[in-house]
Amino acid sequence: MSHPRRLLAVFVGLGLTLSAVTAASPATARAASGCKAGNGVAGDLNSDGLADIVVGVPAYDNERGAVDISFSDGQRRLLRAADLGLPSSPGDRFGASVALGDVNDDGCADLAIGVPGRDKSKGVVHLVKGSQTHTLTLMNSFTGAAAHGSFGAQVVLLTPRELTPLGWLRTGQQLVVSAPTADDSKKWEAGQVVVLPLTTTGALASARVTLTQNSPGVPGTSENGDRFGSRLAGQDRTIAIGMPNKVIGNRVDAGSVTLLSATAARPTTFKGVGLTQNSPGIPGKAEADDLFGEAVTIRDNYVLIGAPGETIGSAYYTGQVHLLHFDPATRKYRSLRAVHQNTAGIPGSNRSGDYFGTAVALGINTLDQLTAIVGAPGKKIGKALGAGAVVMFRANRAGGATKTIYQGKDGIAGKPEAADDFGAAVGIVSGDIADGESMRDGIVIGAPREDIGSSEAAGAVVYSRDLSNWHSLKLTTPGTGTPPALSLFGETFAAVAAA
Repeated sequence: MSHPRRLLAVFVGLGLTLSAVTAASPATARAASGCKAGNGVAGDLNSDGLADIVVGVPAYDNERGAVDISFSDGQRRLLRAADLGLPSSPGDRFGASVALGDVNDDGCADLAIGVPGRDKSKGVVHLVKGSQTHTLTLMNSFTGAAAHGSFGAQVVLLTPRELTPLGWLRTGQQLVVSAPTADDSKKWEAGQVVVLPLTTTGALASARVTLTQNSPGVPGTSENGDRFGSRLAGQDRTIAIGMPNKVIGNRVDAGSVTLLSATAARPTTFKGVGLTQNSPGIPGKAEADDLFGEAVTIRDNYVLIGAPGETIGSAYYTGQVHLLHFDPATRKYRSLRAVHQNTAGIPGSNRSGDYFGTAVALGINTLDQLTAIVGAPGKKIGKALGAGAVVMFRANRAGGATKTIYQGKDGIAGKPEAADDFGAAVGIVSGDIADGESMRDGIVIGAPREDIGSSEAAGAVVYSRDLSNWHSLKLTTPGTGTPPALSLFGETFAAVAAA
């Protein structure tokens, strides 16, 4: 790998991982040493050189919630609040959001877990330390400050690196947490995003910073029901905030996205731009129910935004995605293109109810350099309405390879069935940046409404590290092996910070 390519790869952002789960220890246990510093694989909890797959299961056990961790060596266990010595109640939704990043720079990824329903939806986020022995220990917990704010609805770990005389070191690590249903003064559910600077031990390095649309440097104005922070993504010192319910003019649920960046000198001073489909250079126009910002991801300063409610011609709620480039230094954006299933070179065709753009991810060399991965969970496959599919294509420009993925195709387990919602969540299984130009990310896909036997909406997950060999996962109740009904397994994957 050339040094410029290594620079690019080091800052590879949002990947989502999934793998088998191992035993978790009580909060009082000490994590064993032995992590490999400089590990080039993002989302590798045990530092064995392969990314692990982490699935949030907030609907599990009457919405007490859980996190399913599949380690690359096949070990697997369901992590619940009680496994960390924490209290748990119905409706907590432990695992509603999950993020992976190496907070202490030891080569083992650490885990942030959002619990937005805790304490009457005030919310809490737990930071958990990874280790080479698969042991998971609680580093710290952060509680929300706003009543019914749903703090922890979305979490992102920012772990930027800087070149120092001692080599590449992490500096200015941050945990970014959304509280989308928090009020802002008299504006109900206007939403907020909280930035928590971290030390390498997981403690607060300085005071938390709360961002709203009324904060200096943040575009827009807080309004009733905006839910600022409904979606959240990040990389390095840049965060992308989706508000699919934002009213634009009198267009309800037209949606918007806010892109904010900070600098190494002022890491908690975020400024940026707000985008809608009425913004200069953005194709289309803001319309009711577009849900622009329902999904958002950022990688290497490329931003992919889903608008799954977009109507195109006579196809209602068929959906589209927007690709753009954001410069964090100048805080300027450049729209590259809007893509839907009737776009030249894109497989498939627009049909009502496809909801193309419900979930998005960006992968390196998954098909052809930077690749867009787009979920269309409402897609009809054969006669199965809502069976769902995932479409992959070159992200940063037209042309290149494309691929459509659905159950029963190319060795993927299962078969297309009505309302499976395959593609409702998509993510990345991170590759190794040490592989240089041959670096390749895998892909993980959720079908959260898949029925398993007689267990309705138990959910299923499939993943591949090379897009040729596919593996499937299902959730089972410990001690019984029975998939629990209504668990919606595959609803949420972990966002992965750079290696």
